[in-house]
Amino acid sequence: MNIILAVTACLLLALYLFLAPRFHPDLVNQIAFHPAPEPEDTEAYLKQFAPDRLTIDNRISALFFKNPNSNLVCIYSHGNADSMIYRAYKAEALRAAGLSVLMYDYSGYGKSVGKPSFSVVAEDGKAVYDYLTNTMHYKPSQIVLYGESIGGGVSSEIARHGDSCALILDSTFLAPATWAKDRIAALHIFPEQLILAPSLSVEALFPAYKGAVLVLKPGNDQVIPTSHSDRLFVLASGQKTLVTLPHSPHGIVDGTDLELYKSTLKAFVDKYLLAHH
Repeated sequence: MNIILAVTACLLLALYLFLAPRFHPDLVNQIAFHPAPEPEDTEAYLKQFAPDRLTIDNRISALFFKNPNSNLVCIYSHGNADSMIYRAYKAEALRAAGLSVLMYDYSGYGKSVGKPSFSVVAEDGKAVYDYLTNTMHYKPSQIVLYGESIGGGVSSEIARHGDSCALILDSTFLAPATWAKDRIAALHIFPEQLILAPSLSVEALFPAYKGAVLVLKPGNDQVIPTSHSDRLFVLASGQKTLVTLPHSPHGIVDGTDLELYKSTLKAFVDKYLLAHH
């Protein structure tokens, strides 16, 4: 009887582990990432912003929006369904607020080569950070991290990789595993460690992260519950601000919220960053 029970337990454990998402990375990544090429009119569109084209590590396509009057720089990590090109207007708002901006495409997005996965996009973000510090010679105290949607998770991995002075979280989650459990009840049988690796957990940054934090919450988010933004604001320690963009959907600033978005960035930079640099 004991042998039968032991064999049954081993079989059930094997089945449990077999069903765990972490051991099916190809399927998980296929569901999570939707690489988009650059739009055909990219160069014409970018002329109004005049960013510099960069290639990082011979594989990552990036744009640098230089603010000649600032020694602060922002790493912009975008969402999972668009190229960075679709967020150039946000980079311009950040530049107008007083920052230079280094925006990049994950592997497989835009002109970046490779195939995206949770581990790969985390490494992409770290490579961009290293490029800023080693090649462009920015100090960690001059670096702001901006994460939109899944980019919040990427920014959390960058923050664990190196220091920064501030973190902007736009339409992001507590953690991908938490978001997945919100949508698929069956996943509650698995701990976070058996869902994703790396975790890309934003909530796990706190309370250790001591930089200033700005949480931007879209009022019309149909993808990630806004309760995630509320909880991140509560968890953040130190200087922090929460602003709701009432008409904006997930990851996009609605035209009616654009001035609020710009003024929020400017106020945050003025109060928490420029005053100390």
